[in-house]
Amino acid sequence: MPHIDGLRCVAVLAVLLFHFGVPGLGGGYVGVDIFFVISGYLITSIIRNELVETGRFSFGSFYVRRIRRILPALLVTLVVTSLLAVASLTPADLVAYGRSLVASALSVSNLLFWSESGYFDAASQTKPLLHTWSLSVEEQFYLVWPAFLFFCYRIGGRKGIALGILVAGAASFIANHAAVTGQSIGFASDLFFLPHFRVFEFAIGAVGCFIVARMPASQALQEAMFAAGIALVAYSIVTLVEGDVFPYVNAIAPCIGTLLLIASSRSRATHWVLANPVAVWLGKISYSLYLTHWPVVVFVVQFMPHASWAVQFATMVVLSLLTAIALHQLVEVRFRYVDPTARKRKVVGRTLAVSALCCALGIGVLSSNGMVWRYQYFTPGMIGGQENLLVATAHGNTKPGEKATPDASKAGPVFVPMDAAVIDAGKGRRFEALAAACNVQSLQDPSRCAMERPVQVLLFGNSHEPDAFNAFDQIYGRDNKVNLINFGTVNDCVLVLGKGKIASSTPELACDKRFAVLDDNRLISKLDVIVYNTHQGFDPVARDLWSVLEILKKRNPHVKIIAIGSYLQTTSDCASLYNRYGSFDACKRKDQVNYFNPDERALSTIPQVKSLDYTYISKYELLCGGRDLERCVVEANGEPAFYDQHHLSLGFAHFLGARLAQDHAADLVVAGLPEPASPQ
Repeated sequence: MPHIDGLRCVAVLAVLLFHFGVPGLGGGYVGVDIFFVISGYLITSIIRNELVETGRFSFGSFYVRRIRRILPALLVTLVVTSLLAVASLTPADLVAYGRSLVASALSVSNLLFWSESGYFDAASQTKPLLHTWSLSVEEQFYLVWPAFLFFCYRIGGRKGIALGILVAGAASFIANHAAVTGQSIGFASDLFFLPHFRVFEFAIGAVGCFIVARMPASQALQEAMFAAGIALVAYSIVTLVEGDVFPYVNAIAPCIGTLLLIASSRSRATHWVLANPVAVWLGKISYSLYLTHWPVVVFVVQFMPHASWAVQFATMVVLSLLTAIALHQLVEVRFRYVDPTARKRKVVGRTLAVSALCCALGIGVLSSNGMVWRYQYFTPGMIGGQENLLVATAHGNTKPGEKATPDASKAGPVFVPMDAAVIDAGKGRRFEALAAACNVQSLQDPSRCAMERPVQVLLFGNSHEPDAFNAFDQIYGRDNKVNLINFGTVNDCVLVLGKGKIASSTPELACDKRFAVLDDNRLISKLDVIVYNTHQGFDPVARDLWSVLEILKKRNPHVKIIAIGSYLQTTSDCASLYNRYGSFDACKRKDQVNYFNPDERALSTIPQVKSLDYTYISKYELLCGGRDLERCVVEANGEPAFYDQHHLSLGFAHFLGARLAQDHAADLVVAGLPEPASPQ
């Protein structure tokens, strides 16, 4: 069926061009769904035909063929990718890679990445095995589908198989609908990664094994099916974008389009477009091409971070093709196209042994704390014109973040990288003080909330709310006149606003309960100050939060609002950039900063930004001296500004608090807060 190879070509090119960043192909990820439909059609045809012709099904032969088809090329990819990962990934990224290596070898990487979430987030650029999620979904399908169809055949014969496919597909789509309409936290990630939400796509392909053979011999119908099919697939690739709810309704068009293209095998247009030699050849190497392309993308970015997009694109294309051809010819062909009766046990045994070796390698990487020893011979130079502060004597005990005093009698200063444990600990310290602090759910607990104090301060915002708490805790944490109340962040809470009321329809993370407390006049009337702190808090995404502030201000006209602005956002974790370049200054390099908006307030299109009475505090003025990126502070108290891409570390939040107390003492007093104590 050469036209199906041509369909594989369309699928893999859509995915590749999407991952290579070609403009206008925001829905290129539907190439994976084209593969799912093809698999549903072919695998169901194999199982159905064997059951109908023999009344039996050889599970052993089926799984041997699947192992030979999938695992050898995958395992070679895992081994080679691991070598490159050790050579280039930073400690924290390498530990994460170890987890993904084990998960990929065990065909459960979709479950791992689901738990980590964010297929489209920036962190995906440091996950060389992220694309294996789709292989895991396929392998889980192969594991369950034969037994399911065998059971359906035993119950109802051919009609039982057909009915089972329809029921499984309908149940899967209903599950999509329930997840979307339920709007549970993380539902988008659930839909994308979890296998039961993808079954209806395989089922659409499976339906093809019943209808293709029954198509009437009409050339006009064949041409119409091709035209409709290619239009639906192309429309999806061009119109869908990252972040669209998927699969659910958005997957219907590309899946039905693929089924129509499968059924149009006798169309002249199908022959010209899908069954031509180039398309068929690319389709035959599509599996190897899919395996190699994403590691190529990740490592091209790792090793050529400053190259132009055109250079990176050309490099990705050439390397993806060369590695795919080599993998296909040297591995895939040798294992896939062998006599199915020859040395089955030896082939399967060796394949499973390599899989076990990959698991062992992943566990070793995972337990290595990021192989920080790789940096022992690396001495960074000067970056951004400032000397690296993270140095230590070769024989000393200086920890990451401490400035060493070189000893002339010993070796000179050397780079001290942050290993995975240091980074994880740094990220965790952001929340240490919050564990026992006052929040809107503990207002009745006098051991946590001092509601009798004369100044009641509400910290309100998105995931940056803890940064404001840490900064204000640095200023007023020991002041017995101030009580700091944490809202608990608005992230993942669906807001329902209207007629001066504030509510959330989201039960997860107690969003509904926390907003119910915030809407209670017993709390609103007690508030003296609201500190609003968000990342991109003046951008359109924060419109609803400003509406909340407006409602609170109207219901308590005496409350003062302090709105703290945004800060930098880096393309990769600041800790990773430090390890890569040997200096925290890498976190303010122009080519590594993807959000820097000193004019956030002036450019804001949110009405309340202009109309509401509040005190604005600009981090850019406070920490960068205005709009000069090179002057921005990116390290304080022995810690980077952020270990990730933008959430302030505890040490840096304390530094921010000290700067607020120093430069904005008058504003704090005007807002009704006590005079900040002199810094110790």
